Amino acid sequence: MTRRIRRILLPGLNAPVFNMTQCCVPGCFNQSGSKQQSNLSFYRFPCEKREKRKIENEKLKKQVEKQKQTFSFSQISDNPERVQYYTGLPDAASVLFLEALLSRFDLKYHSDWTVQMMPLIDQLFLTLIKLKLNFGHEDLSIRFNCSRGTVTNIFTTIVSALYDILYVGMLENNIPSRAKNQTSLPDCFQPFPNCRIVLDCTEVSVCNTERLDTQSHLYSQYKGRTTLKALIGVAPNGVITFVSNLYGGSASDKAITADCGGFTIRDILPEGVSLNIPSFLTNGQFTQEEVNNNRKISCARIHVERSIQRLKLFSILHHIPHQLKKKLIRS
Repeated sequence: MTRRIRRILLPGLNAPVFNMTQCCVPGCFNQSGSKQQSNLSFYRFPCEKREKRKIENEKLKKQVEKQKQTFSFSQISDNPERVQYYTGLPDAASVLFLEALLSRFDLKYHSDWTVQMMPLIDQLFLTLIKLKLNFGHEDLSIRFNCSRGTVTNIFTTIVSALYDILYVGMLENNIPSRAKNQTSLPDCFQPFPNCRIVLDCTEVSVCNTERLDTQSHLYSQYKGRTTLKALIGVAPNGVITFVSNLYGGSASDKAITADCGGFTIRDILPEGVSLNIPSFLTNGQFTQEEVNNNRKISCARIHVERSIQRLKLFSILHHIPHQLKKKLIRS
């Protein structure tokens, strides 16, 4: 009877028997640590589960690693077309040049905490993407695997640093001389060899405001919407050498030019300064000399207008949101 019961309870009696110090199966009677004989034919399934769990863990690790992958400049640096699409600059060398300039300065981060989890080249890359394509901060935070606060901190810091380095440090109050301009004078400026700068106002759209007085200040009759206006100075070779403060769209070009220390009509020109402007129709018909002069000026102005148009290829200027317009407008 005893033998029969043993055969019923232990049907794998003929299976190989091994000595085990401790079984890997939870709840097994061999977990006490004592050396006992155990029939492993009952416990093959835990190995299969372990293999399955191992495969699942590997899949999860790959998913986590994939989520940690971030967009970086190194992924596009060898493709000039992609560099120009994302940054607005012609090639990787131009981006690396800006990084070299930034690396020489002690960056003062906008949010009073330093961004250490992202290399400087990628912080610059993020900023250039924002300027060129105007992706939202949520979009950029996903692309670069960081928080929206980090995106704001990086963008504000790098833009301020580039302004200090490229404009204040190189161009402010430093309009190129006649001699310097003549070394790269385009053919359309040959009739104006002494030209140092061409001035023109341009406007960018800005979000509306609830205050009626501010709406009136920003509203542009020419554009038919609220705008910000600035005076742009362009050298004959197409380089932008002057940018004024921003004014409300209601300000006239004449008022902005005068406020910037400029001039509007010939009789108030500073000594030694000449002014080339198209002739105005007064007697119903232009003279042949006026027609020729207007044609020459128009050819030169088109060259400059293209420079301003290239500026507007940066999508961030298509519409200024309310959080960026604060403290930008000059009354």
